[in-house]
Amino acid sequence: MNAMKRILVVDDEPLNINILVELLKDNYKMMAAKSGLQALKAARSANKPDLILLDIMMPEMDGYEVCRQLKADESTKDIPVIFVSAMSESLDETKGFDVGAIDYITKPISPKTLEARVHTHLALTQQTAALKEAHLLIQQQQQRMQNELNVARDIQLSMVPTVFPKDDAVDIYATLKPAREIGGDFYDAFMIDSESLCLCVGDVSGKGAPAALFMAMTKTLIKSYASSDFSTASILTRVNDELCEGNDENLFVTVFLAILNVHTGELRFTNAGHNYPYIIKDDKSLLTLKQKHGPIIAAMEGLVYKEDTMFLDKNDTLFLFTDGVTEAMNPEEEPYGDARLEHFLEVQDCKDVKVSVNALMQDIASYENSAHQTDDITVLSCFYSGQTVLATLSLSIEDQFENIRLLTDACDQFCEAHAISSAVNQKVNLVLDDLVNNIISYGYKDKNTAHTIDVVFKQMERELMIIIEDDAMPFNPFDREHEGVHLSLDEREIGGLGIHLVKKLMHTFQYQRKANKNIVVLTIQL
Repeated sequence: MNAMKRILVVDDEPLNINILVELLKDNYKMMAAKSGLQALKAARSANKPDLILLDIMMPEMDGYEVCRQLKADESTKDIPVIFVSAMSESLDETKGFDVGAIDYITKPISPKTLEARVHTHLALTQQTAALKEAHLLIQQQQQRMQNELNVARDIQLSMVPTVFPKDDAVDIYATLKPAREIGGDFYDAFMIDSESLCLCVGDVSGKGAPAALFMAMTKTLIKSYASSDFSTASILTRVNDELCEGNDENLFVTVFLAILNVHTGELRFTNAGHNYPYIIKDDKSLLTLKQKHGPIIAAMEGLVYKEDTMFLDKNDTLFLFTDGVTEAMNPEEEPYGDARLEHFLEVQDCKDVKVSVNALMQDIASYENSAHQTDDITVLSCFYSGQTVLATLSLSIEDQFENIRLLTDACDQFCEAHAISSAVNQKVNLVLDDLVNNIISYGYKDKNTAHTIDVVFKQMERELMIIIEDDAMPFNPFDREHEGVHLSLDEREIGGLGIHLVKKLMHTFQYQRKANKNIVVLTIQL
């Protein structure tokens, strides 16, 4: 049951107070004040009134001043004030409304008019209070949602790398600017092994939390499959099948996926419904990769994607982006467009990838000129300054000790043919002898079955690379240093120091288990 509303009657004439009290006391709790100061005190009390009937002409402080002070006080400013005035008085209604009154009632008082005005303004005040409460609740809910979205946005942005692979042959930089708190764009750049760099950019349909979750799934699947699969077509075929399962939101994603051999410049790539990337040549000309290898990912189960292969030249820049770049709108709703992007790439020094990417983002922001960002904007740029492969030799041997000599003889011939120093030649032979000897001695349990060990030599401009692959049991020879290294000669066990020598003799060394094979990649500076 609603409590009775309180009405404060303010008048310096007791007769006028009595009349108003008698007319309203049956439906309201009545309060009275004979001066402006008493009125202000009553209005600020614990039992403040819900409405004030205020006389204008009073000694010491008139009704206008009382109303002005009520409206200036945060605790009383929302109490509705109705001025009560005699017909003989010169009314200045504009002044009354200016100081905050909501209505006028003239004397002599009409009971029906009084009741109607009081009832109406109390109802309006109650509705206004309810609207304010609802508005406050909505604001609180919006703030809670905003906080949750901000957290989700931070999580989403944390999923894309801000630290990029380090290699003498490449320089990489990327950025992502969501249009809303959570976007559907993503990018990634990571080394699969010592020479294989995976680059990808994607754009999930829609925005918000579902798109962000779908983005996370796509990015995770690509990285997982790329760890054991060098075919971009195969990777996206598997990702497509995986994402099609349980895709109740009917989301899809466009993807450009590439794997770059940082030593040879070989670029294997698949475009699944994505924007065409550019290759910016050393002479500033643009090459557009217009190959299409399949539709968008997650649209249809069972699709088989294709791939293409090409070679990047030294000082080429691979430029990937999402449609948020070309579809950025200015205040006249004109898109940024392909032509403007291509002009930017032609005039900008894109070899400095971080500077050029940030300059592009600034150019897009200037073009939008404070217009609403219509889509996520993602850009990834990879400058290839890699070494040229000068010579290559590949050979395979069966897992027999006497075949190790075939490897060292081949290394001797390769080094002599390509003017590689005898010092480098000798170090490589020592390393080959030790590593292959270990593979044959300890790698195979089925001693009666023949196995093949593959070795590749690659002469680069500044280094020689040696790649050893075998199908022996998984074993990383570099995962720990042999404990005998720190012992005296008398305390050491016989053998076991070969891996320590490999680490000392080689400039870099790396192990990876991929497709049921051990892969060791070594480099030595020339």
